[in-house]
Amino acid sequence: MRKQSVSTIRDVARAANVSTATVSHVFNDTRNVTDQTRQAVLDAANRLHYRPSAIARSLTTRRTFTVGVVVADVLNPFFAGIIRGVEDLLWQQGRSLVVCSTDEQPEKEAYYLHLLLERRVDGVLVAPTGADLPVYAALRHHQIPLVFIDRRPPQPWGPVVETDNVQAGYLATRYLLDLGHTRIAILGRHQALSTVTGRFAGYRQALTEAGIAPDPALIITVDAQQEAAYQGATALLAQLDAPTALIATNHVMALGVVSAVQASGRRCPQDISIIAFDDLPWLALYSPPLTAVRHATAEICRQAVALLLASLAGHDAETADMVESYPVVMLPAELIERASCGRA
Repeated sequence: MRKQSVSTIRDVARAANVSTATVSHVFNDTRNVTDQTRQAVLDAANRLHYRPSAIARSLTTRRTFTVGVVVADVLNPFFAGIIRGVEDLLWQQGRSLVVCSTDEQPEKEAYYLHLLLERRVDGVLVAPTGADLPVYAALRHHQIPLVFIDRRPPQPWGPVVETDNVQAGYLATRYLLDLGHTRIAILGRHQALSTVTGRFAGYRQALTEAGIAPDPALIITVDAQQEAAYQGATALLAQLDAPTALIATNHVMALGVVSAVQASGRRCPQDISIIAFDDLPWLALYSPPLTAVRHATAEICRQAVALLLASLAGHDAETADMVESYPVVMLPAELIERASCGRA
């Protein structure tokens, strides 16, 4: 059987009608190349199944062309979507991923960030646990760019790309107010993440603007688990002046809320309205389909990768230690109306 030949940089250059130096610049990111030329080189490399030597690239550029992605849970559909979106964008740039799950544990986040530092990744995208970790300073000291996704760290250690969570909480609450609800409950997680505090702030803002004092009895914080949300929603529905609408601030809690409503004998939306966060496909399959707040996941990925690549291009690498503030990109949420609120 004839052995298949291995494509070389010269083969790619010939196929893309460019010089070998241009191919090298594309894969090593050592000089600006037009988008058209870059795509022609990447397309040619893909057709020829060409892969540059990782060792050679590392020696030439002092980079590994690897990016760390640290999220709460790779099995969480929201973060799975983030990982896939980031992977697709970085693939186009000839970069690969190392993915880690923290399980919302600060000690695991610290461990994996130290590991990524030791492995000399070029940059890190991280959904922080909310703890102010010393390893952030270590990464910054070694000029490894950090971009925070979905959540903010306690201090400004790098750019942030997130949903405008205040706007998202306001949007959901305002929608229910417009439907005539005045007893609106909200369930969120115990952990003081910026996502949770922002959504609660938007909820309070909408009620206050409507002349309704937020009732502490309708603001429930529990563990971010289906069973905990079920117990929390059951307690809310057992109140003498029970809520007529429930907001679940993530998709896992929405499962518990729906189960609690069904167990109470109430009908949705005739007796109670439900709004979920994280508009995942299966929310539309419930009976009735759930109204949901949708995040701009694809745009979060695009903006986060753009900020990371800008840092890697050297736009701020030399002055990283002197940066006192970083950009915060807040993307608006969208309300997807379905039958769980009676108007769809």
